[in-house]
Amino acid sequence: MSINEFVKRYFLLLFTLMLTASCSSSDGDSTTPAAPSVDDVTVEVLSTEDFTVDELMAAIFPEDGGSMAAMRPVFVEKLKKQTQEVEAQLGVKGITLGFSRVKYLYSSTDHLGNPVTLSSVLYWNRYKLDGNWYDIIPENICLVEHYTVTSDAEAPSNSYPVEPHITGNSIVVMPDYLGYGHTAKDFHPYLNYDLAAKNSMDALKAAYVICNNHNEKLLSGSWNLCVLGASQGGSNALAVHKYLDTNPSVAKEWRFSHSCCAAGAYSLSKTFETYMRWGTLDYPVVLPMVLKSMLASYPEIMSGLSEEDFYSDAYLAIKPQIDAMLESKKYTTNEINALFFESLADASGKLHIGSILSAEVMDANSSISKALAICFVKNDLTQGWKPVHPVKFYHSSDDNVVPYDNVEAAMASFGTVATLQTVSEGLDHTTSCAMWMLSIFMGGL
Repeated sequence: MSINEFVKRYFLLLFTLMLTASCSSSDGDSTTPAAPSVDDVTVEVLSTEDFTVDELMAAIFPEDGGSMAAMRPVFVEKLKKQTQEVEAQLGVKGITLGFSRVKYLYSSTDHLGNPVTLSSVLYWNRYKLDGNWYDIIPENICLVEHYTVTSDAEAPSNSYPVEPHITGNSIVVMPDYLGYGHTAKDFHPYLNYDLAAKNSMDALKAAYVICNNHNEKLLSGSWNLCVLGASQGGSNALAVHKYLDTNPSVAKEWRFSHSCCAAGAYSLSKTFETYMRWGTLDYPVVLPMVLKSMLASYPEIMSGLSEEDFYSDAYLAIKPQIDAMLESKKYTTNEINALFFESLADASGKLHIGSILSAEVMDANSSISKALAICFVKNDLTQGWKPVHPVKFYHSSDDNVVPYDNVEAAMASFGTVATLQTVSEGLDHTTSCAMWMLSIFMGGL
């Protein structure tokens, strides 16, 4: 599907979107929670910059076109309305809507529990009038989890992603994750959900300190916390949700409202089972990323196993190239996936999972598969807990990268606290994630 067709379809489906217009507390407690505990937080601000809506449009939608070009009119019109709303509230004319972006370092832990310094970015809305910048006091905090990247240039602290600008009048916290940004030379523990939640909550605490130290104390008013993301970000958002709802005192002090999770791999077990059933892959880079993560994150479970044990002879021939591309953090997922298809696809252009994985991994009863299955269970967000706050799922039934089985498993387990917006009509993974972003931007959180 072309982007232009996607935008047209988006407007046709916009009226079916049932996302609520704003964050709201769901626990029925009308008292104002105590401020979050951030006494032990260490944070270092690296840079602060202000930029206007026009500068944002130039960064997100370059003049040379690209896959996002057709979405520019939607953003321009919506941001024009936001400018008019701010002018009406202030009783002035001639403002220029803009944003403040803060890049910072904070302390957290790695996949083995060792101390590590990570990077993140923080955004909030501002406006410019008569040459001076003024803050717009936010209504919410949004912890935004980014989708899968393999190039460090795509990490939030090194780029200008669209996600921070779809959430309305919110403070947006967007961590890089371990292995990107400040830690680009380090290993990225892909889909290790406990670690993702830990690193993200630490980024949120550090952002709170920055906001409280700001000259206008941005968080002095009422606010709620929303967590959201798509693809890997959708999975990580649910991981944070799980952490908050299984630590109710933490959820209360952070005024947690709900999560919006799109196209996430909430169950690695279901994902892998479905890949086996499909027999072919459209996004093969996920396999080495996941396997590297499971081996590094769970050395006791994977004891005695090496990466080579998981792969076919055909893949082992190109493994050094794939590894070099992943370790360099210079190549995008599209570029790495292209090497898979160039080297391993059949005459019809299809890439079979058996061309990548060893016979032992393909055998569900083998010892290596059983060890891998234990690691997957540790990263199954659909089992072992029940959400207290609402989860708003969004998924394409035709997702070609993250099987729909993931959200079905979550919905079956979570009950009425979870809602699901299903899109189909041939929408692939990337297009459905883009549609989700537009739905948040146009319809609210």
